[in-house]
Amino acid sequence: MVLMVSMRVQVKLLLVVGLLLASAATPPAYSADYTPTRLFFTVYGDGVVSVDYSVDVDPTLVSVNVTVFGVMLTDILVVDQDGLPLDYAVSDSVMKVDSLGAVSVTISYSTPDLTSKAASLWIFNATTSVTSSVSLPAGSTITSLSSVPLEVGTLDGNPYVSLSAGVTSVYYVIGVVGTREHALIALRDAEAAIVAAESNGVIVSEARALLTQAQASFSAERYAEAEQLANDAKEEARATEAAANEAETAITSATAAISTARSEGRTSGLGEAEGLLAAAQVSYSAGDYAEAKAEADEAHQAAEAAGPDLSYLVIVAAAVVVVIFAVALLLRRRRAKPVAEPKAGIDLQVIFERNPGLRMDDREVLRFIAASGGEAFANEIRERFDMPRTSAWRMFRRLMGMGIVEERKVGGQSLIRISGRYREEDA
Repeated sequence: MVLMVSMRVQVKLLLVVGLLLASAATPPAYSADYTPTRLFFTVYGDGVVSVDYSVDVDPTLVSVNVTVFGVMLTDILVVDQDGLPLDYAVSDSVMKVDSLGAVSVTISYSTPDLTSKAASLWIFNATTSVTSSVSLPAGSTITSLSSVPLEVGTLDGNPYVSLSAGVTSVYYVIGVVGTREHALIALRDAEAAIVAAESNGVIVSEARALLTQAQASFSAERYAEAEQLANDAKEEARATEAAANEAETAITSATAAISTARSEGRTSGLGEAEGLLAAAQVSYSAGDYAEAKAEADEAHQAAEAAGPDLSYLVIVAAAVVVVIFAVALLLRRRRAKPVAEPKAGIDLQVIFERNPGLRMDDREVLRFIAASGGEAFANEIRERFDMPRTSAWRMFRRLMGMGIVEERKVGGQSLIRISGRYREEDA
């Protein structure tokens, strides 16, 4: 069965086909060490995208650096032409694969970084160097495309489109939103996601609040609004649970690192690690999972850097420091105030030109930070844009991964600053 595109979209495509053919987007450059051969995107209803990327490589090379799509990658699997797993390391959007002896490499993973949503309209964006196929969620309707498609149809009942290399943008909506039935389904899904998270001991108060708003909108027969709020609640619950799992893993790792350092007699500086670990546990208990993970990661680093103790007095002093540090850290988190720095000029135009893949909400947050002198506390940004904590944290991590902003700790609070490359210090 062939996917039917709306008549208005067909007319629009016919009008621009000449221009598109005359000025087709040039595929991005890639390393000579590999040649892309296959690229398939599977988009799910919550915006997460599964990527299957195959490249040919030189079997004589020890390793190859492959540029991937997205920064936040999960469920990663890298195999050679025989399906045997290969070792890899990821930094930003570059994956270093130990490919010696392999003639082809297939990289599979999931990422939330390739989609964005405005009201009921979803947007998929990627810049590719090879022809790609995009499979959309069942019930999706394509409203616009960045270029004339090579093929449009269905795959296993899901709409899909094949596009040439270059800037790939697919605009689509899922189902017919706004009906009572769709709102009911969304409410049930959100409730299930929240209950599942709570059964695992995760605090999902923000998701609960969104669900309460959705239920109120449903009672008032504002079904489109109820559906949107319910979907937001489900996304918030899942994101919070994922953040809680990451924080728990980081705390466990930090605890093991501290235990190992103590068993090896490396107690010099271990008090700082234990203080950070105590703060991480407090943050976790309060439901601040992003902060808990950051503190646990710092505790792990401090434990690994701990050195051998020189005297019994140092051991006693370290025990005192642990208590003082933990208390001071918690107090500073509440009392700390921004550190005044010289004014800086921020060239937003340069930021936007160098990073065309920025989302609309990314740009608004960057404008706010620039208007605040080039820096703002994470809490200020969340309050200004009424953003859930986990959503804000994912945005900051994404912008940090792109080198646009950097994070500083000021008295236990996260200060988000425009990176130095985009700051023009006043004389």
